[in-house]
Amino acid sequence: MQVQRDEAYFQWLIRTYFSDPKRWIQLKKGDILLEQGHYNNRLYYIRAGKLVGYMVNPEGQRVEILQAGPGAFVGIYSFFSKNFTSVATVEAIEDCELAYINSNQQVISTRGECSLEQQFMPMVMSDLLRRQQELQRLNQERAQTLKKLLDQQRLASLGQMAAGIAHELNNAVAVLSRNTSWLVEQLQLLCGDPTFLPFFELGLNKGRIYSSREVRARKKQLLEHFQLTDKEADLLAQTGLSDDVLFNNGKLKFPAENVYRYWELGATFYDMLVAADQTSHVVHSIRTLGIQHSQRQPGVNLNETIKETITLLRHRLRDIQVDLNLHSLPPVEANKGELIQLWMNLLQNAIEAIKQVPDKKGQIKITSKLSKDLIKVEIRDNGPGIPDEIKNKIFQPNVTTKVSGLSFGLGLGLTIVQRIVTNYNGTIDVTSSKKGTYFTIKIPIGG
Repeated sequence: MQVQRDEAYFQWLIRTYFSDPKRWIQLKKGDILLEQGHYNNRLYYIRAGKLVGYMVNPEGQRVEILQAGPGAFVGIYSFFSKNFTSVATVEAIEDCELAYINSNQQVISTRGECSLEQQFMPMVMSDLLRRQQELQRLNQERAQTLKKLLDQQRLASLGQMAAGIAHELNNAVAVLSRNTSWLVEQLQLLCGDPTFLPFFELGLNKGRIYSSREVRARKKQLLEHFQLTDKEADLLAQTGLSDDVLFNNGKLKFPAENVYRYWELGATFYDMLVAADQTSHVVHSIRTLGIQHSQRQPGVNLNETIKETITLLRHRLRDIQVDLNLHSLPPVEANKGELIQLWMNLLQNAIEAIKQVPDKKGQIKITSKLSKDLIKVEIRDNGPGIPDEIKNKIFQPNVTTKVSGLSFGLGLGLTIVQRIVTNYNGTIDVTSSKKGTYFTIKIPIGG
């Protein structure tokens, strides 16, 4: 039950007992008013400033139990219990002015009270309630601080454990990267028909530049303007090659299957090289999970990092419709691999969510645009949404929404996402319902 203070009566008490300047004292910041276990027969009223009370436990640790400001009382327990022993040390954390009464104070009664206890009981109860609320707040702050510390220790331990694994993975990735580059060189030399070598090199240099929606639109365009079979149009639409490269006087220069085969070979090597490079970055990022800085380069095209991420996840997005609405953005100073890791974690989550509804056509929409001095990226899926019981904890370590499939149970994807966004002075918000989940990332142009 909350104790309400009678303000008029309170002001009468202050005027009656604490208005004599002869019983006012001044404290400087850092001065000690009371000491734990020492004698005190005074009740203090804080006129100005702020005090903190703390106890020293048997282990010698300082435990804060109260903070009190103007209008509060100090020394309540020792004064009214009559044992005149302070239970805590009270220190000024600001310059203070206090008024006091002694234990020999005579009662000045207007309502028939016969003791100071009777007169001050409503005020004491109100002050004790305030202290209880303050102590609850302090305990909540301690719990949050402890949780942050434990999370930091957990992430640091993860980084240490990952160091040995990362070393081995880096060696393996280096071999794959070198051998892929060697294979590319050999295929360029051994290519049987030099006519098709440019298609191989286009795939190798640019990769798969079209989204599934753009491929469908390009296929429709090819069918409308040229006499092609459905299969020919489908193959050529995926290459992203222009009309002047493919046609001469409205007719195909080369068989569609041959064009596609050489282009696909080059695009596959492109994917392998990008994947090897990104794997190296991801391993490095896990090792340095707790490090707050990374090497950044100017002129990074954020839209290109989104497209490269889709390339890396192409095999997992095969049965999911990906709609890209990427507007022109200014180049930013960023770590390209870090941004790819950001989008990859968010898209992996979207893919996992969509897989939980097998009978539903999966859809992911990605939008990027410039809003004043902020780059805004929105990633929306049509999965079942985030369960209510973990919606407020998704950015914490060890929290995962996966219900099936291969999972190591680390639950670090969104923790890494939040760390990357925060390191760019950005924000990330999430909205989720049974119709899907919607992540919004905002990053200042200046990073």
